[in-house]
Amino acid sequence: MTILTRIGIIEIAFSAVILPVLLFEPAQRLFPRLLKDRKQLLQAHLDYFFMGILLILAGTVLQPIPIWITIPMIIGSLGNPSVFLINSINPELPQNMMYRLFILISCGLTAFAWGAMGVRAVM
Repeated sequence: MTILTRIGIIEIAFSAVILPVLLFEPAQRLFPRLLKDRKQLLQAHLDYFFMGILLILAGTVLQPIPIWITIPMIIGSLGNPSVFLINSINPELPQNMMYRLFILISCGLTAFAWGAMGVRAVM
């Protein structure tokens, strides 16, 4: 099993856990101010799930994948959904310049990795 496949499975498992755990009533009573935006949490849940599926597909279908594509793909597939998860907890954070840089790097790495994967697949 490739590293992409393993991380994809972990992402799907994490996706399955975050939504019920954070919306579970006892968790809300323990941490009443933790979750501020349920829509962002749902978006994180879906994004982790779909990124996990994409990693599993890439890890099983498109082999071998060079490390210079694998690493940005992993970072981006973990970073992009994390933006939604962070926003669900702290909606004011997008005003922070470092956070915006994190978003830019994560999206850039994802675009680079999938673009490189596409070029590599047709060659």
